Amino acid sequence: MGKVRRSGRVKAGIVSAAAIGAAATVGGVASVQPTALFTLPVDLSALIVVGSSTHPDGSGNENFFGGLFNQAPYNPGGQPGPDLVGVPFGGGPRAIDAALRAHSGEDNAVLSSGWGAANASLVLSRLDGAADPMLPSTVFVLDNNVSRPDGGFGTRYPWFSLIGVNPFPSPTDTAAAAVVDIAYQYNYNSNAPADLLNLVAHVNSLVAYLYGYREQDQIDLPVDNEGRPTVSCGGANTCAVLASGAEALPCDDARCDAPDGDRVLAYVTTRGNTTYVTYTTEELPLARLIRDVVPFGDAIADVSEPLLKVIVDSAYYDNNPIPSDPSRYRPARLMPTVGEFAETVSKVPGAIREGLKALSDRDSDADQVAKVADEAETEKADDAATPKETRRERRQERIRARAAAREEASQSKAVEQKKESNSDSSLDAAAADGADTAD
Repeated sequence: MGKVRRSGRVKAGIVSAAAIGAAATVGGVASVQPTALFTLPVDLSALIVVGSSTHPDGSGNENFFGGLFNQAPYNPGGQPGPDLVGVPFGGGPRAIDAALRAHSGEDNAVLSSGWGAANASLVLSRLDGAADPMLPSTVFVLDNNVSRPDGGFGTRYPWFSLIGVNPFPSPTDTAAAAVVDIAYQYNYNSNAPADLLNLVAHVNSLVAYLYGYREQDQIDLPVDNEGRPTVSCGGANTCAVLASGAEALPCDDARCDAPDGDRVLAYVTTRGNTTYVTYTTEELPLARLIRDVVPFGDAIADVSEPLLKVIVDSAYYDNNPIPSDPSRYRPARLMPTVGEFAETVSKVPGAIREGLKALSDRDSDADQVAKVADEAETEKADDAATPKETRRERRQERIRARAAAREEASQSKAVEQKKESNSDSSLDAAAADGADTAD
């Protein structure tokens, strides 16, 4: 009984901390509202760009996803003006709400990222709870969402509410026109590790955040500017968008393999009226860092990446950083389950073999490159030391010699195949004679 009561007190403490932080997020920003937002002229539509903790004014964020939302119906001219509204991060949720009300009555979009997306998520929850009439005409874009139910660091680690981070998961089925929730594999903002004790995974997530910082301009988002997915794949609950641009694959629960020579660029699933887009990485961020900053980094990364990936992935539920259902709330934990740990251990030998093979392949490639380079240098030296006509004759001689060598190799292979064929025929004949004798 004592253990039960102690556990209850711990849980109550966490919930209380989350509640206090959320209250600070919602109410404490009243004193820092940008007054310009309260004096804006009323307009029929707007693209409301929300600042984040690391980019407080949000300037330039309207160009996210190739400017997908920086056009009609939100900002028809695509240029600065009354339809492009910036909400500084310091204004918090209340400033977002004020900007929406200054442009109520027609189609609006709220474009937010990181901690700013967590603030926008809090506004979305409040408007939905109040059945606010302006919500059905508003699209919410929550990029790198800190409040994503499975992976956002605000929801994964609710104690960050003590510094004002929204700890409540973004709602899935709301009265909004549409919601787009975007995450990036391993990124600390939207795909934070679940296991608190896996320090390698936490370092990897921080590196992922740094490498992906403000690169969204070049990202092709598989939704339209109304927040609806532009890919479909039959009755599957998730679509896998391929890097090659080929047709999206049906991929239930984001568990499928890409065709040979291709890879999954992003997973797209719709739950309620929220479209979840989860982008993948081509390389483990930690391995990329090793390549970029460590001497002989390429070789070290080739050897270590398979094992590092096994270690990092073990910090996520089901040993997979890609959530099967991104709308499901999954908070942090100390360590993996026994079953997940056993699965991780079983992957280690294969990861070690893969790393050693990568090193062996790298050595073979290096030898081949060196051989070709030596031949080229030899030919170059010969060419420089002999007259033009002689150089031409020598090149032709080398070409003939190489052709003869290839022909000889081809003939040798044909002879070997013929010998093998004759040998097989002899064995078949002997077997047949043996059978006749037995009869």
